[in-house]
Amino acid sequence: MEQKIPQNIEAEQAVLGSVFFEQGSIKTILDKLQQQDFYSPNHQVLYTIMSDLHHEDIFIDYTTLIDRLENRNLLAKAGGVEYIAGLIDAVPSTANLLNYINIVKDKSITRRIQDTCREIIENSYSIDNTPAFIDDVEKKIIGITKDKRTSDFKGVGEIANLLIGKIAEQAQIGGNVTGLDTRYYEFNHYTLGLQKSDLLIIAARPSMGKTAFALNIALNVAKSKNRPHVAFFSLEMGVDQLVMRLLSCEAQVDNFKLRQGKLTPQEWEKIHFAVSSLSGLNLYFDDSGTVKVTDLRSKCRKLKQEEKLDLIVVDYLQLLSGSQTNQANRVQEVSEISRVLKEVARELKVPVVALSQLSRNVEMRKEKKPVMADLRESGSIEQDADIVMFLYREDYYDQETTKKNHVEVSIAKNRSGTIGEFELLFNKNMSTFSNLSTSNAQDTYDKDQAKEDY
Repeated sequence: MEQKIPQNIEAEQAVLGSVFFEQGSIKTILDKLQQQDFYSPNHQVLYTIMSDLHHEDIFIDYTTLIDRLENRNLLAKAGGVEYIAGLIDAVPSTANLLNYINIVKDKSITRRIQDTCREIIENSYSIDNTPAFIDDVEKKIIGITKDKRTSDFKGVGEIANLLIGKIAEQAQIGGNVTGLDTRYYEFNHYTLGLQKSDLLIIAARPSMGKTAFALNIALNVAKSKNRPHVAFFSLEMGVDQLVMRLLSCEAQVDNFKLRQGKLTPQEWEKIHFAVSSLSGLNLYFDDSGTVKVTDLRSKCRKLKQEEKLDLIVVDYLQLLSGSQTNQANRVQEVSEISRVLKEVARELKVPVVALSQLSRNVEMRKEKKPVMADLRESGSIEQDADIVMFLYREDYYDQETTKKNHVEVSIAKNRSGTIGEFELLFNKNMSTFSNLSTSNAQDTYDKDQAKEDY
């Protein structure tokens, strides 16, 4: 049986013929379709000429269209006078224009998928780098299926009106958070929550509580309104260790006692309640040993397609690896990793929180508080990140300090806001970070969020 190339000539005729009935339809057609979306060569020519007339502010009708085609010696390629006249009769209803456009677009996408698959099969016979080939295949297919034709450029007026709508919506909702709620009121004060498409780097030396902080952020976000989906990639600790920490945090039971199993009846009750609470969250862990940043991107794309992705957490950046071409140069490799993480945030429109180690230079200085230059192995991390924050515990270096269990969070870079510092309380035995004390900022935050509490 002969297989037919995906096409719908009648829908293509209806799309082009609608212009003769309603001039405004050409704007919709040009915004939704491109020349190559039409299968018929006749229709590709007609689309191009109609586009030219529209951009020259010339009214499109039978006479102007024929005249332009004749001037360019394209009348025969467009099907001739009789064919063009017949387009007027090929329009069942201009009210269904969008349906006709969608039919044309769907057929075009199917053809592109077929062409791409043939190209993939052809290229598969001469693969040098299998991971890179797989990533390229995935990018091509997803790029086609996500193709919803819109203008490449947007006018400032259009963008401004959309923003006004968002601002008005936020004003109605109230509160100080426009992104995902971390439930740390001073964190939210600086960032307005975790924002879509942002790459946030949390950097610290070992034993400062990076993983615990990331777990607390993931847990708080997963608990917030609408139960966001959180993907946590652990390259350092196993999922059992991470969930053990979460149970300790949620139940407020000492981590060491929990691992020993030496719990009182009351503590067992707390643990069972914590298990029930955690089971209702959309919090996923990956400890499969995924080390290639391209594998991470692939897994996140799959979750996004399934509408199960609102936040990505990576613990930690330096344990990822880049492409084989950069493995000989660690600085270039880390640069690639940070760039890909930023691309993932933008492509999937979700915040990415990545933990990062700091260089040992911190330990060699009298002043132990980290600075940007301490970011390990690459300055590109600072460049790619939208927000860079450092964790610092004074009691780790000074046993006599009055700031026991205080963690100073320093926001050293904030592309969309201000920089500054705030403190959180860290209960290491229960892997819990909490707001330091009641303040006006917290009171305001609590009132705003009260109606959304779980």
